[in-house]
Amino acid sequence: MRSKDSRLWLYNLALVGLTGATASLAWPWLAEWPPAGVVLGFVAFQLLVWQYGYPVPSMGMTSMERVPQVAAFLLLPLEVAATVNALPALVWPFLNHRYRQGSLRVGAIRAVHNACMIALMTALAGYSYVTLGGGVPLNALGWTDAWALLVATVLLQAVNSAMMLAYFKLDGRDIRRLATWSYLTVDAFFAPIGVLAALVWQQTDAITISLFVTFLVLTVVSMHEIVESRRKVQSRVQALDAASSARLAVSGSRRIDDLAERLFSHVAALFQFRKAFFAVYDSKRGDFDVVFDSVAGVRLPRERRPGNEGLVGLVRESGEPVLVDHWESADVSFRQAAVLREGERPGSVLMVPIRQARQVLGVVSLQHPDAHQYSDADKHALIAIADDIAPVLADAQTFQELDAYREQLEQLVAERTSALQHAGEERERLLADLRVKSVLLERQSREDAMTGLANRRHFDERVVAEVERAQRYQHPLCLALIDIDHFKRINDSGGHALGDAVLVRIAALMTEHFRACDLVARIGGEEFAVVFPETGLEGAVAAVEKLRQHLAGSVLQEMTPAQVVTFSAGVGERLDGEGRDVLQSRADRWLYAAKAAGRNRVFADDVTPTSAAKLAST
Repeated sequence: MRSKDSRLWLYNLALVGLTGATASLAWPWLAEWPPAGVVLGFVAFQLLVWQYGYPVPSMGMTSMERVPQVAAFLLLPLEVAATVNALPALVWPFLNHRYRQGSLRVGAIRAVHNACMIALMTALAGYSYVTLGGGVPLNALGWTDAWALLVATVLLQAVNSAMMLAYFKLDGRDIRRLATWSYLTVDAFFAPIGVLAALVWQQTDAITISLFVTFLVLTVVSMHEIVESRRKVQSRVQALDAASSARLAVSGSRRIDDLAERLFSHVAALFQFRKAFFAVYDSKRGDFDVVFDSVAGVRLPRERRPGNEGLVGLVRESGEPVLVDHWESADVSFRQAAVLREGERPGSVLMVPIRQARQVLGVVSLQHPDAHQYSDADKHALIAIADDIAPVLADAQTFQELDAYREQLEQLVAERTSALQHAGEERERLLADLRVKSVLLERQSREDAMTGLANRRHFDERVVAEVERAQRYQHPLCLALIDIDHFKRINDSGGHALGDAVLVRIAALMTEHFRACDLVARIGGEEFAVVFPETGLEGAVAAVEKLRQHLAGSVLQEMTPAQVVTFSAGVGERLDGEGRDVLQSRADRWLYAAKAAGRNRVFADDVTPTSAAKLAST
């Protein structure tokens, strides 16, 4: 007998002895037994809640078993309640293939263990309930009954959890991974329904009891269907989410890696091993992708292995699991087929295929250095795990194929794009040249090429716009026309190059002198104009006069040593209702009046025509 089975049977024998010692205190057949129909009803309902329980991976299930168990010790003599609750446990493992892990030996171990466990926990809980003053049968719920029920429920759950964890530990499982608070406590939440069932049984007629039992049955079945529907919906939602997520999130390799981690965690909780690996079969390449390979807790690098070599190749070809109980006793040809690393000597091996629709998708393998480590029950448990992950692995492989197809499309697009890239680059270069030339053309259409000031076209557009704005908002607006005095002498003495240099320097002085909001334009050879938005006559004249004095102070002496450069200017302020032409004409008149008066001066609207004429005659 295998060491693990031996441990479990020794544990069971201890439970049988403890149960027998407890039963000897009050033999069941000495108690007053209820009708056979009642006993069968309790047994049938217990089997029903187990059949429609909620599977808990690796451990069994969560169900409404506390309903009949609590109701039993509230209605029946304690020894009868313990017996009635234990009877279904003797039958259940032989009715459910998955629960007994496909092994009658495991079914027998679990049947004895569960029957003794339920009998003992019922006896302890019922005894504490009666000792604390709880009534049997329960006719009405008082404070004493409620307190006794609370203590009994806690004891019932505590004994159940402790004995199940002991069983898992002896079965070689990692209870630290298995024992969650939800698993250890959730059954207790159904205890109040058992109390309600006892009260209904005692206080109502047969029809009401029948309706209540029917309600409980429908509740059990409905909750099972709800859980199943929710699981299916979640699977569908996850698939839809994966289909609409980003590329990295849905990539097949990423999904397979995540699956491998979950599988490894699950297997580590259930089985003891020194070596474990999970390999996915690539039908197109004909080899295995070893997603994880763990030896003595060390993860080895990911690798690929031939699909027809070693034990993994035999499992793939046959589609059947392999269980080697004692490696040294295995067939020589079988051992020779294995591919072992140097120094690797397994004692027992368990290897199962992951299949879907008769197609092998991958292989899960466990190795232990000791013989007799794995049993048929372990083989069926690992097969059940493989069956559960097969659809997920198939989906992941589908995504991986889609990824490969997408990469091929991307490569094809890249090649086609590369073929057009040169033409595209040339097109972009031409467009860039066109944009540069367009900007240059725009500037040339609005700027004076030599001085960089606004040209005549821009000046005309701006004056019209400023006149309309001044008229709309009733803001002041002034216009100054400036002409360089005796500019021909500069050209004659130094040539046109000197004249151009003087114009550029004067343009720079104007740009520095006037405000950013003022428009400075070159409207003729040596003639300039300045538009003063929102500026009265006094301010405009002062600004022009300041520039005149600055220029007349020999600023350009180094450029024209033989002549001091000066200018004459005329300034006009727009009157209400006056347009651009009238304003410009009046500023032009004052310019000519300033020239006639001797040049190097500024005339404006506040100088009367008579005085201007007089100045011109002198």
